[in-house]
Amino acid sequence: MITKKRIIASLLAAPAAFAFAAPAMAQTANGIAFANPTSVVGSSKAFAAANQQISTTYKTSFDQMQQRRTALDNELKPLVAQLDTNKDGQVSDEEIKAAQTAKNPVIDKINAAQTNAQNDIGKLSNPAARAELFAIESILRQYEAAQLRVVTAKKIAVVLSPEVFMYAPDSADISEAITAEIDKTTPTVSIAPPADWQPSRETLQIQQQLVQIAQIRAYQAAAQQQQAGAPPAAPAAGKPAAGKPAAGKPAPAKPAEPR
Repeated sequence: MITKKRIIASLLAAPAAFAFAAPAMAQTANGIAFANPTSVVGSSKAFAAANQQISTTYKTSFDQMQQRRTALDNELKPLVAQLDTNKDGQVSDEEIKAAQTAKNPVIDKINAAQTNAQNDIGKLSNPAARAELFAIESILRQYEAAQLRVVTAKKIAVVLSPEVFMYAPDSADISEAITAEIDKTTPTVSIAPPADWQPSRETLQIQQQLVQIAQIRAYQAAAQQQQAGAPPAAPAAGKPAAGKPAAGKPAPAKPAEPR
């Protein structure tokens, strides 16, 4: 029987960058299949619904985070300008190195401003990050049963994690099938954890992977728009797309110690 520990082991070894959209479901290769729990969670209806609810519930916090970022930019502009010794409107690596060598106090002021802003934003993001963690863990609780249903229906003998394969046909990926099973039974989950709830280490890691995937997609979209000559589109704060963390949400600032 496939155990939760095996599921978590495949999660921990899963690469951070992959596409959520899995190939069309088909028969697996000789009874051997693979699945990616991060992909399953990120593609699920429950995760999309949870992020939409989070974006609404914590909109004020997201707005405050954006305001804090703007305040940081305004604070840094005059400081950075002091490092622009040749007054060309840019701070080169050489100018930064020169300031560090000379122990220019402006460097310390910039570092302090950034640290203070990160701490403030971390505090503001903590409730939303905790809500998302609870949603992720709730979805993961459905994973083993959903995978077992897929394994039984497709007569699969072995399920491995993706990085084990050097080559596998698209039909060997059952991530989409597992997502479909979870969508049937759990289209929504709560984003309100109990006061004494603590996220597991595995839940924290899957959230970090989802954040990384969203960032990679954002960079790719910005690069494509730049190549096309179009200005990058700024996402609306607090309005995530399915499978992505809420827009404007930074990486979680450790809302709780993992179990």
